Amino acid sequence: MIQRIIELGDGYADIYELCELAGKMPERILHFVSLRTEKNGRKVTSPAIIMSPATVGNFQPIYICMEGVPDPEFAESKRYELFKKAASEQEHEIKSLIVKSSADFHEKTLYFQYLIGIFQMNRLIKIH
Repeated sequence: MIQRIIELGDGYADIYELCELAGKMPERILHFVSLRTEKNGRKVTSPAIIMSPATVGNFQPIYICMEGVPDPEFAESKRYELFKKAASEQEHEIKSLIVKSSADFHEKTLYFQYLIGIFQMNRLIKIH
């Protein structure tokens, strides 16, 4: 199975797209995830939605908004509230994980492989 992280952006306007995806494909949503980290001295989170694999093609997408939303543990944010509302509307709880920052990796591809490993260790996606 191909598991791939699809970056929508930094969590500004693209958070609306992430919430729209959740509303348009509710039957495919497995998990809503908040990846908490510190980047450039700021506590931030990366909202993500893990989808079930496509019926054809053996492809499992994970949509993410990268490290642009303030961590809700430290600061309120309307963008995080939108994500929280989308999860609630789909009757999902947000799973919160503390992860390394993408700045700790030389390439974004390596960071995405790291996140996929974290998702597998936490049994949010299957090991293939």
